[in-house]
Amino acid sequence: MYLCSLTRQQNEPPINHPDRRNAPIWRFPTQRTFSQVGFLNPPVTHPSTISSAFPRPLRRMLHNRSRFRGALAYFCSMAAQHQHYVPKLLLRGFLSGDPKLASKEQVHVLDLETESSFPTSIANIMGERRFNDFWIDEDVLATIEPWTSQVESHLAPIIERIRDEKTLERTREEHANLAFLIAFQFIRTKGIRLMPERIDAQLRRHIERMGLDPARVDGLMNLDEEGLKKEHIRHQIENLEKYVEIIAEKEFFLMTPPPGRSFYIGDHPVVLHNDEPRTVHTGHLGIGAAYIQIYLPLSSEVLLCAYDKAVLGQMLKAADENRNKEVAGYALSKLMAGQISAAQMKQAVDAARDLDPVTAMVRAIRAGQPVAIGPEQVQCYNSLQAFFAHRFVIDPDNSFAVARDMIAERKSAAQREQGIEPEGQATSYSTKTDRPQPSKTSSIRPEALRSDRQARQQAKDQ
Repeated sequence: MYLCSLTRQQNEPPINHPDRRNAPIWRFPTQRTFSQVGFLNPPVTHPSTISSAFPRPLRRMLHNRSRFRGALAYFCSMAAQHQHYVPKLLLRGFLSGDPKLASKEQVHVLDLETESSFPTSIANIMGERRFNDFWIDEDVLATIEPWTSQVESHLAPIIERIRDEKTLERTREEHANLAFLIAFQFIRTKGIRLMPERIDAQLRRHIERMGLDPARVDGLMNLDEEGLKKEHIRHQIENLEKYVEIIAEKEFFLMTPPPGRSFYIGDHPVVLHNDEPRTVHTGHLGIGAAYIQIYLPLSSEVLLCAYDKAVLGQMLKAADENRNKEVAGYALSKLMAGQISAAQMKQAVDAARDLDPVTAMVRAIRAGQPVAIGPEQVQCYNSLQAFFAHRFVIDPDNSFAVARDMIAERKSAAQREQGIEPEGQATSYSTKTDRPQPSKTSSIRPEALRSDRQARQQAKDQ
């Protein structure tokens, strides 16, 4: 599969046509491979156990990735193209609540830099001109846009079905498709593209604080816009399968908001959260981190969640401990007093298990049913979208109350990243993380999603 197909100007003769021999318009270049422009070209690897469950189109895309690297880079159309890093496929789930604007496929957008909001078409937002195109040299322009379009076309029916039915089928094929969706959306955004630039800036500030000259330190990146593009595209092609395999190990389920509340979507819509503390030697917000929680809003009414399976196990363990301490202990005292029989005690413990919110939630997850959450939890998930966004956030209700509150927190976090003490900071930050922590009064997850550590601490306090 080629990265892009050959396009010719209208009524232009084929390359080998005699009339093209002396064509003065523009030179057709020699064919070049990615290895000639710095792209690695390792041998084809064998399909892994996880990715063997992928539908055939996705398997072809993944396991032919070395062919992408070695593919011939052809001319693309010279016309300007607005290419999305958050596809219109997703943005259609967040159309304006105003029927007139929705009929024109318009959304309400907040610019986190200018702090202004405005309505616009989904064709104009969360994308850039030639975002997926890059120059090999002054004559050769390559692109991965046809590939991204093919992926979106394959995933469209799955996303639309989940939006309509608000359920998961929990088949191996659906599981693989959802893993691919999250991985692909996570890796393709503007925020990920600019990450090397951000890391480089952090390293340079650290070196300067040490009293050294960054210009005299080897190994620092010095990528311009085109260099960042090439590095980003190389990263997508080479590492997408690894991301998919890691995310495929998670437990997938859906959340739905209460009536009258809506989910946001930001321009980096795959967001991460972890209730476990960050240690000195290990991070806690990687997609492969223990107890990681991954969220991707599919529409204003459906949030796709991917949890490390240890999170659910931890929740069940905490629920069992609390139930054994409270219900079973009480029933045992009644049994010892002769007020109930052993059969009645077992019946009481079983009834408490059935009524337990964690047990009910896990039962719903295993059945593919959505987990209903409250307004406070919707606010917390929306705050994640606003905090991790590169610049733009969409709110179907055109309120942006949470997003505007997060602007100050984003600025404070950016100041801390640069070693500047924020002024008038109202949000509590951990010294071991670069993002605001959820307050004690608004957990980032529903009450049923508290970790074992939190549940034990609450029981101790009581």
